[in-house]
Amino acid sequence: MINASLQAAKAVAVVNEAKTDLATLKKATDGLEAFMFKSLLQSAGGKKGLFSANVPGAEIYRDMFEQNLSDVMAQRGTLHISDTIFNKVAPLALAQAKTRLRLQTIEKKA
Repeated sequence: MINASLQAAKAVAVVNEAKTDLATLKKATDGLEAFMFKSLLQSAGGKKGLFSANVPGAEIYRDMFEQNLSDVMAQRGTLHISDTIFNKVAPLALAQAKTRLRLQTIEKKA
């Protein structure tokens, strides 16, 4: 019982240590997905309709629209790129946090 409690406490410490790393990783993977979605929109888009070339500031409006749509789609995980990368890299972030905790423990004992 004590051993299980100790292991649970260690697991909580590792997760707490890794929280900022995981948050940074999630933000980066969402940004990558947004970038990829925006690139997809730019390559598929035409110059017609609301964003036609004869409208003043059309390029600005088009870029703002594509960026906003890309950010929303990335947050929703439309392409699942962010989730896939996050799920592959998150165990590495947890392992690094575990190593940092182990080193901190060794330094405190020394």
